[in-house]
Amino acid sequence: MTRTWLLAFGCVAIAIAVLGARPLQTPGPLARDFEAYWAAGDAWNLHADPYGRAVWNAERTIAGVDAKRDELLPFVGPPATLLLWSVAARMPYAVATRLWWAVLGLSTLALAAAAMRGSGKPIGPFSFAAAVVLAIAFAPITSDWALGQLALPAFVGAVLLTVLAERSMPLASAGACLAFTQPNAAIGLVSQIGRNRATMAIVIGGSIAYALGVLDAGWGWPLNYSRVVLAHGDAERFIAIQLSPAAIAFGFGATPREAAIVALVLAMLAVAAALALAFAVREPFARFAGFSALAPFVAGFFHEHDLVVAYAAALWCALRTRGMVRTIALTGTLLVGCDWLGLAQRPTGVAQSLFLTIAAFTAFVALDESANVRAAMPIALAVAALFVGAALLATHHPVPVWPDTLGAFHAPQKATAAAVWLAEQRASGLLAAVPAWAMLRSLSLLGCGLLAYAIYRHSAYCRTA
Repeated sequence: MTRTWLLAFGCVAIAIAVLGARPLQTPGPLARDFEAYWAAGDAWNLHADPYGRAVWNAERTIAGVDAKRDELLPFVGPPATLLLWSVAARMPYAVATRLWWAVLGLSTLALAAAAMRGSGKPIGPFSFAAAVVLAIAFAPITSDWALGQLALPAFVGAVLLTVLAERSMPLASAGACLAFTQPNAAIGLVSQIGRNRATMAIVIGGSIAYALGVLDAGWGWPLNYSRVVLAHGDAERFIAIQLSPAAIAFGFGATPREAAIVALVLAMLAVAAALALAFAVREPFARFAGFSALAPFVAGFFHEHDLVVAYAAALWCALRTRGMVRTIALTGTLLVGCDWLGLAQRPTGVAQSLFLTIAAFTAFVALDESANVRAAMPIALAVAALFVGAALLATHHPVPVWPDTLGAFHAPQKATAAAVWLAEQRASGLLAAVPAWAMLRSLSLLGCGLLAYAIYRHSAYCRTA
């Protein structure tokens, strides 16, 4: 009965968050990141460069975009995705967006089901409902929906490969191909190398992704695409919406060189932690979940929506951990499951974030058969106090939101798309080094680290028990 009430309370919290505590709507089109996908497809259909400034020709026609200034949103997705975006661009933007949201909704259900299967627990109506509630309340997934991000379906692909490698090579290979559409989502697949069928699926999926890229960009596309990614990475390396260690260190006041050193050290520590996980964790899915949770420390380019990769670890821990390890896992889930920087970006959305965090807490507790609310309450109270402090800090140090603060920005005519993007971030005020913003972002990374540690501790204990 306690579990039922917890799940019901979580559903009510989500309903309040979505229907009664929504932040004030900001100017701009629906699904802001999908704007770049759709525009890239339009540019490709017109035989223009989807990685250049040609995407602005389509973006400026979208309702909500201010065509009187330059607010170019570059496209940096792999060439293999252009076939999909080409189809989307043949529809009106509003129609394509709603169809894409339907895909994201189905992806959320598929992610919850696949991650439950990987966690080794039977999928019953109650447990599946709780897993879905946890997904809906999980801020990175909420961000994927709001922005129309490809990261969510891509991570579903990575999870499917891990779960289906021993059952269906075609489906596992398709999962790998889907995962490669968003490289950050595929980092956790490194943990599966050594499993013969999983390794084969990764190779096949990668080959399909390469072949699709050849259709769009020629045989040498990996080299050309790497140049695009590096240029865009350089442009966005230290902006406030980056959750990478380098960007956070820069926000605390480190010089670019010092920030790079911090990022390198943390990346090396993350690799060492991954090796420890590889030796301690026997279960393929648990190993994948732990590696995925460590991805933000090595990726070098990570946004809030990319933290969807931590969902697998959060759900695995909700289903499998006990005792002190469960306390650590719950803390990590709530830290990574809340959009801390979003508190400063959308001050009117603080109440919504609070209710979603409450829903994540109730779903996590309900996923354990014992549903020990008393043991979880100290963490709930501690995170509540942290939330209040973070909200106050965010209110006093608001983060400017692109492109609302661009003013009458116009980029140099001959500048590349990456150069324009850098100029936009500078004009928006997102290149400022503000310790308060860095502090908020670091909470999300701390949550990722705690989830990876919880998986390691649980597996290490089981091996010695």
